[in-house]
Amino acid sequence: MEPLRCHLLIGPPASGKSTTAAALAPLLAGPEGQPAVVLSTDAIRAEVFGDPAVQGPWPSIQQRLHERLIGAVAAGMPVIVDATHAERPWRLAITQHLALPRPVEWIGWWLFTPLSTCLRWNAKRERPVPTPVIRRMAASLADEAFGPGRAEGFASVVAVQPTHQGDLTGFLRSELSRLNRRISAACNRQQQLQLHGHSRLLDLERLVYLLKLLADHPDLATTDQGSREALETLVSPLPGGDLAERAAALLRTLHGVCYGDADAVRRDLTWLEGQGFFSATPVTTGIQPLPLLEAPGGDQAPRSGGVHGGHPPMADAAVFVRVMTLLRHLLQTPFDRPAEGPGAMAMQRHLLERLAEIPGGHGPGELATLRKDIEKTLTPYGFRPHHDNPRHGYCLGTALLSAPRLVEIHGVVQHVAQRLGDPTALDLLSELEERLAWGGIAVTAAPPLRTVLDGAHPGVESLQRGTLAEPGQAEQIETAILEHRRVLLLRQGASPDQGKGEEIRVWPLQLVFAGGLWHLGWEADAIGRLHGLLQSERLERLVFLQAEARGRRNASEHQLAISRLQRLLHHCGGIELGDDLQAQDGLCQPSAEQRRRQLQTLRCSCKSEAYAAIRQGQLPFPLDQIRLERPAKQAELTAAAKGTTADWVHPALARVLTPNPIGDSHPHPLEIDLPPWILARGLALRRWLFSHGSALRIEAPEALRQEQQGQALEMLALGQRRPGS
Repeated sequence: MEPLRCHLLIGPPASGKSTTAAALAPLLAGPEGQPAVVLSTDAIRAEVFGDPAVQGPWPSIQQRLHERLIGAVAAGMPVIVDATHAERPWRLAITQHLALPRPVEWIGWWLFTPLSTCLRWNAKRERPVPTPVIRRMAASLADEAFGPGRAEGFASVVAVQPTHQGDLTGFLRSELSRLNRRISAACNRQQQLQLHGHSRLLDLERLVYLLKLLADHPDLATTDQGSREALETLVSPLPGGDLAERAAALLRTLHGVCYGDADAVRRDLTWLEGQGFFSATPVTTGIQPLPLLEAPGGDQAPRSGGVHGGHPPMADAAVFVRVMTLLRHLLQTPFDRPAEGPGAMAMQRHLLERLAEIPGGHGPGELATLRKDIEKTLTPYGFRPHHDNPRHGYCLGTALLSAPRLVEIHGVVQHVAQRLGDPTALDLLSELEERLAWGGIAVTAAPPLRTVLDGAHPGVESLQRGTLAEPGQAEQIETAILEHRRVLLLRQGASPDQGKGEEIRVWPLQLVFAGGLWHLGWEADAIGRLHGLLQSERLERLVFLQAEARGRRNASEHQLAISRLQRLLHHCGGIELGDDLQAQDGLCQPSAEQRRRQLQTLRCSCKSEAYAAIRQGQLPFPLDQIRLERPAKQAELTAAAKGTTADWVHPALARVLTPNPIGDSHPHPLEIDLPPWILARGLALRRWLFSHGSALRIEAPEALRQEQQGQALEMLALGQRRPGS
């Protein structure tokens, strides 16, 4: 069947499209000599919304437009579509996406009306279009990469300049008489193309947009809060279904409805996987294009629409293979760069050497071709920023590390997850192992280079199910922290005889690893007060009940609470935060001097064996709150003469105290400034103090000195007690 010739007008509002359509219609005869059918979106808007100026939902307009277009084509009537068609997806939706009942040869009439003229003509309209809309559409049409062209499925694109054509009808008649010769010449020029399954611009761009989407968001995963938020900035709510359905929904929203065919996306995904695009290790086999799809009737041609339409440069199989080989290489080795140093020229020459080893890639003498492919593909489709300097490589996708480094990272994450019982690391480990398996990377059982013993968690097997220590619940509390949301928790008792526990309403702030266990730090809900008491509890004693839908606070309030918690954790040297809000406020003041006044001093004296570890910073308290003795002058002079140091001391420790008198059994003085409640009942402090035994003598405060003496007497009595007595 001979193709029916139809016409698409292209131009910003007030560029003269309706005038052109009215002049063109009588020149196009239907089966019985009647003029062509003019389909105007403004007329359809007037039908649907009662006013052509109402910019209502596009699907309502599009459905009527397509129904009438299909009906006219079925009747053999030439059609003129009078609309702006300012964006490429709007044009492709008709020239290549819409299934029509017979072959159609589309002619594009591009109105090159100066923007100033459009704005002047628009001002004379009864209902003018907003100026920003006209400017935006004019800019889209002027886009060098995505402006109208024959590659979009047009048999020919005719330039019309209404301001230069005094006799518009004569001009249109003249252009119509030249169309057959023009189309024939264009078809002859493209006769040598080896077409393939992605030769149509619509299919090609859908593939490229899909590849870019997956490079930015692998597998479109929403398993962690960061990935979920990144995708929600693109589409909200997030689409469901399998990968192809989710990708199609995202492509529809991001780039246009015409790119959102889920079946076509599914076919593209299968092809990409078969060509090694999803492999985590570089692939050097040649790319095989998708075979050309058969059109209805058995002809090997792109599917309906654009029978005699043009093709993009990548419609040729050799060009397609060359560019896709470049893209695959850059996605899999984004930081591949020359050893001799940075520079765009060196980078491109290095790329040429690497690509020449791959069948179908750029040849040794194709440096100019490589630059053109980068300019025409990587930049326009967003694989690299405009005007970016490629001296460090093109850095596509998220493949930041080599396969061996990924295996090394797996070992680190596995160790943290198992030894420290970090529920977040357990989630991350599971996802990492799944992705490594997909990429064909074998995870070896090699032992890690470092291990953790001091303060190690009892192990993942000991996690109490149903508490925040479990990965699923840990993710809920992390989400609440990220969303600055108030939650309801069940705080269980330390022992079974303490009952079920209590429900607490808190603002969760941070997860803290201390003393070999994971804790949650939070701010108590303080109704009627500026802020609440800061507290913490072990994760296995907390059960997540619910996050409050309306209980959210802004980022500045959340950050202020975290800053208070960080200051408190620092000054306490751990998670014993006290239970006095006024005392906490004193330690959370912005002024360091004000905070220092809230601290009390622990004074001790040490024997040399204890002091040797202390002066190297091996103690569980903030080093800026610790003071040591001044070095002896003679020792300093002797060490300086030898080119050494008398005794190495951690640089964060202040050496300002007067040494104890000669002959003292504990010659080295030590002072530590701590919050009052830590001195009064801090368990971590006591474990550290009493672990030194008689090598550390407490001198102040008096209550703590007496406590040490009591401990010593009790140990002495225990040693004198005989078994059975």
